[in-house]
Amino acid sequence: LLHKYSVRASDGPMKLLKVIKNPVTDHLPVGCKKIGLSFSAKYVQNARELVPSDEPIAVVIGAMAHGQVKPDYTEDTISISNYPLSGALTCSKLCTVFEEVW
Repeated sequence: LLHKYSVRASDGPMKLLKVIKNPVTDHLPVGCKKIGLSFSAKYVQNARELVPSDEPIAVVIGAMAHGQVKPDYTEDTISISNYPLSGALTCSKLCTVFEEVW
């Protein structure tokens, strides 16, 4: 699917996904808070506390079975559960919380 570095909708020309060049921080808004999510983080925080009311936020989710994502551009790494979650469940929980708060 990524031979052309993008994924388009089947019913039109709209791009659904596009591969961007590094560094990722060049594509984020100025002043954007960058948080990493990992089960092995030092402290657990309620996911609702992550959602800002009026400022941009970028969340890095490690979708790996073992290990930890350690990007150099995140400001903090937290966990949203006392138990290990799959990447899909983490995305689902995070989207639900953003939807409820906003």
